[in-house]
Amino acid sequence: MGAVALALNRAFGYMQDQRSVTRAALATERSRLESLIEHLDEGLLLLDPDRTVLLANPVARELLGREAAALVGRRAEDLSQETELLNALFRPLLAQEGAQAGTTPAPVTLTFARPDGETAYYQLTLNHIVSRNRETGRTEFVGHILSLRNVSDFKKLDEVKSNYLATISHELKTPLASIKLSLMLLQDARTEPEERQRLADGIGDETQRLLGMVGQLLAVSRLDAGAEIQFDVQPITLAQVVNYAIDTVRPQVEDKELQLRLELPASLPAARADVEKTTWVLINLLANAIRYSPRGADLCVRAHQAAPQELQISVQDCGPGIAPEYHERIFQRFSEVPNASGHKGGSGLGLSISREFIEAQGGRLWVESEPAQGSHFCFTLPVAG
Repeated sequence: MGAVALALNRAFGYMQDQRSVTRAALATERSRLESLIEHLDEGLLLLDPDRTVLLANPVARELLGREAAALVGRRAEDLSQETELLNALFRPLLAQEGAQAGTTPAPVTLTFARPDGETAYYQLTLNHIVSRNRETGRTEFVGHILSLRNVSDFKKLDEVKSNYLATISHELKTPLASIKLSLMLLQDARTEPEERQRLADGIGDETQRLLGMVGQLLAVSRLDAGAEIQFDVQPITLAQVVNYAIDTVRPQVEDKELQLRLELPASLPAARADVEKTTWVLINLLANAIRYSPRGADLCVRAHQAAPQELQISVQDCGPGIAPEYHERIFQRFSEVPNASGHKGGSGLGLSISREFIEAQGGRLWVESEPAQGSHFCFTLPVAG
């Protein structure tokens, strides 16, 4: 918005030097400025030195719910008395000690209720318009600009990141607390050998959990930084990927007494993929399925040739399911399905990273699900050769 204010300052200075231009040129320049302001995607109000509104563009009028006639020609002091929103809009201006105070207050954020019920956030910025008199060389104060910039996406991103930090803090504390307790018990000479082995196994499981979360954070950091993720793509057997992934999560499967079924034809051709990253994706999908499956439920892992040049792996659970409107949203970074459908918890990173890994290898990753019907996560890989 500072660039717009600077451009207006220059334009007003040009227009006010009436000895250097004709009336026709002045009218043309004024028309051009008004057209520019009318088509801005930000809300804009121009006020004279007495704080009387000279112009309110369409975006500003829509946000304030007022026609031009209800704003133009009226003073900020009077308008601010009419609604809480107008009071908040003009507060930075009215807080200035003088009508042409030289200081520019810090931007503030205003909240607007959209017709669809959603909340929109706009950043309010106050700038002062000055003009240089070409005869005297002196700078003259000619008015104010109030601008409203839509920052809803940034605001929501801040909220998402705050929620993410709270979630990841909790996620990290849980395994760390478990490891600390297990180590204390291992140091106790009264702990039986069998119990020591169980505690050591538990420490190993929690350490792997921590490594998985740290790996997610590192992957996201590399992707955000624009760093290229290296893929070692070569012919691999799906049995190698599937069996390793299942062995990794088997303790969690047994802990919840899940009935795991594997459908893996021996005749499947080799896939062209990065074995490490593909295994990571499958482990992530299995971990999600285990987390949301009720105790003793069925869990199925399938692999088959979906097309002549395409192999498909899927994980099907009997969890709460996911409503269709969230089928794409869950693959966005830090996204989660609302509590109502049960899928809540975790960092909100695993599915986003998984899709990026699979698509980078020429495959696809998606979900088929309905509320109360379980979830079916599927991904494809190209056939090698």
